[in-house]
Amino acid sequence: MTLDDLRARDRRLDRRLSWRGGSPADIAVMIRAGLVNADYASLALSGTSLLQWDPGVWAGSGLLCEGTYLRPAAWKPGWLDHYGATSPDDAPSRRLARRVDDGVPADPFYQQTMGRALANTRGQRDALRAAALAGPGDTVIAVLPTASGKSDVVLTRALRSRPRQTVIVVPTVSLAMDLERRVQGLVGDNRDQFAYVGAGDASHKERIRSGIAAGSQWLTIAAPEAACTGLAMPLMQAAERGTLDLIVIDEAHMVAEWGDAFRPAFQAFAGLRERLLAIAPHGRQAATVLLTGTLDTYGLTTLSRLFPGHHRLLLSGQMTRPEPAWWSAPCVDEADKRDKLIEALRHLPRPALVYTTLHLSERSTNTAAVRSWLAGTGFGAVTEIAGNPKPSVRQAAVRGLLLEGAPAEDLDIVVATSAFGLGIDIPDVRAVVHVCVPESVDRLYQEVGRCGRDGRAATSLVLWTQQDMDVANDMARERLIGSDLAFQRWQSMRNGRWLGDELTVDLRADHAKVTYPASDANVYWNVQTLSAMSRAGMIKRRWPTPPGIPVDASEDEVETFFDTQRTAATIELVHSDLDDANAFARRFAASRRSTLMARDAALTAATTLIRGVDECTNRYLARLYQLQDEDGNQFPLTVACGGCPHCRRTGRLPTPTRTSGTALSGTVHVHARDDLRFLSEDGRMSVRLDSSSDGAAVRTLVDRLLRRGVTVVVANPEPVNWRTRTTQPWWVEDLNTWAGQVDTPWQVPTLLIVDTTVDDPVLARAMAMLARQPLGIVLAPATRRDPSDARRLLHEVWTPSYAIEDLLRRI
Repeated sequence: MTLDDLRARDRRLDRRLSWRGGSPADIAVMIRAGLVNADYASLALSGTSLLQWDPGVWAGSGLLCEGTYLRPAAWKPGWLDHYGATSPDDAPSRRLARRVDDGVPADPFYQQTMGRALANTRGQRDALRAAALAGPGDTVIAVLPTASGKSDVVLTRALRSRPRQTVIVVPTVSLAMDLERRVQGLVGDNRDQFAYVGAGDASHKERIRSGIAAGSQWLTIAAPEAACTGLAMPLMQAAERGTLDLIVIDEAHMVAEWGDAFRPAFQAFAGLRERLLAIAPHGRQAATVLLTGTLDTYGLTTLSRLFPGHHRLLLSGQMTRPEPAWWSAPCVDEADKRDKLIEALRHLPRPALVYTTLHLSERSTNTAAVRSWLAGTGFGAVTEIAGNPKPSVRQAAVRGLLLEGAPAEDLDIVVATSAFGLGIDIPDVRAVVHVCVPESVDRLYQEVGRCGRDGRAATSLVLWTQQDMDVANDMARERLIGSDLAFQRWQSMRNGRWLGDELTVDLRADHAKVTYPASDANVYWNVQTLSAMSRAGMIKRRWPTPPGIPVDASEDEVETFFDTQRTAATIELVHSDLDDANAFARRFAASRRSTLMARDAALTAATTLIRGVDECTNRYLARLYQLQDEDGNQFPLTVACGGCPHCRRTGRLPTPTRTSGTALSGTVHVHARDDLRFLSEDGRMSVRLDSSSDGAAVRTLVDRLLRRGVTVVVANPEPVNWRTRTTQPWWVEDLNTWAGQVDTPWQVPTLLIVDTTVDDPVLARAMAMLARQPLGIVLAPATRRDPSDARRLLHEVWTPSYAIEDLLRRI
């Protein structure tokens, strides 16, 4: 191959070579990946400046110099369990497909809105239906795998419900801007602005605020900090007017994972949402949709508690990630870890993320140490994200990884603590390396999940020492307040201001043992006390009065202002005996034990995975992440594996995995319009077709029924090319498939079209399903017999009955 061939196939390499400051170490890794991708082809160096490079650069990345040619050697380090057959960088460099998405025919309302003939998966189709049908005050929790098209789930409703208003809460500015560009493309006008971010000028943000308040801004996309502050009052005005139709939280798992301390605005938004529902006119409350790619039972419990709904529907299409191959290696000490990390990064394709637990502490590997190791090796396209990074810092790192700036700003590696990665969507990350032991399996799995989001092979590598295990154990157990200290803090806080049944407490309150009352630490522990009391069911958090933030505040300033102004919290007392030390301790200690057990289990699962399990890693994960709701319903995961120690040892090769169907719990209820209910007081009616009835009459009837709230049309064979003027969501079900279901989560007005070809047993099952709907209409020939009693006609049993011409006159 020539260098031009490689550059044409790899935009990252091409940009790096076009910039004179590109590091040889960075370029050598990309050349290796390109040659492995081309079946370990050789690269001709003649006529290029690369011919003059130090041979040691090539050797470090496993590239053999043979005269004027470079050839990659398979990388099979003795410290990894490749079992002689698998090179850790092979599949990621080749970008082998690991996920196959099964498209299904799109429902008509989705086709009409998005112009797509297929839904990406059955899970996306079901989530689209649930979001479209969710009624006032309902909550939908949709757990869908990466690349299922989660944004379409809410954008479809937002577009169809215009001019009613939607607010989408996202964790990062980059996601807000991505969604804005997507919507601009859908509406065909890039002048429309929907993202309320610090980067926007003051006049732009004021237009959005004014538009929300006036009802003209039909879509707003913002971070939770902005929603809880600058946008809170306009959203309340929209809710009071009854024009707020939909509230969305993207990456909703963060509410449970980070809401107590990091990004507390995620949980604060739950209180704002409750207020928005409370002040809306009856029947005009917003529906809520929570979107996430992964969720465990603890997260589900948290979301259900914070975002209850009039009706609640849970959709789970989870599958274990098929893209990453799992690798792990113990290290003797930090020097051994450094050497193995450098060797790995000289071979693994880009971009890559390197995670540590520590920022500054020297108890184990910290971000500064790793950054120094990489700089000493010659890697240049690297940045460090540590501590609690400001939004602008996260944005710059994401832009660098996505190659969205100048070539000099490109990044190949980000070294970070767990704070980086929340909500980022970089599709082609090829490797995630942990030089630590994450303190929970959730953190480990979420961070590994940052790679391979494009559905192609990636590598997960954990390099660990015994010291890392000790640090993880300490991290899992620290910063959990005891019941005695919590009671003292509660006693100091509870002398606040009452308004009705709500108590506003001072988060700066202190007791005798607090040395620095005004310190961040004192506020932190008071917040933790309230969070623990909330988890124990002792109190409920309410939405506090929003601080006044200047409209021209940047994203960083909004987040900082939100944190510094959180000096008060509004709560509701669930129990009246919280002044009783014994009662307080009993409830608090029980919850604390539960939390400790959950933390211990999460740590044990992470360390077990890292040390190695005697089964497929992904089967182990599937058991851990099997959701169970409060009714005991279980939602198994589809098991997919991109490679793990057990599968490598047993010779099981990764194969592209198809996305699974969806497990559902709960129901969505849609009632028929009054004019249809007036025609059928008991929720059923039949429509008779005689020999003179024509197709035009049937099409007209179906159109009118759809425009009056009929949602599902059940027919065999499926009708095609129906035209309707309805803006309501609707879809078609195959009669045989529909009749074979035990139940359906869609409790909706349904039309069953019957012809002479339908067998009586199938029709009997379909009629039983129809009887459970809020309105069931049968359209059948007048001569059709009742499938359960051949002596009677169907329209004599399913009453009232109307001739089609008569019903058309009535509606």
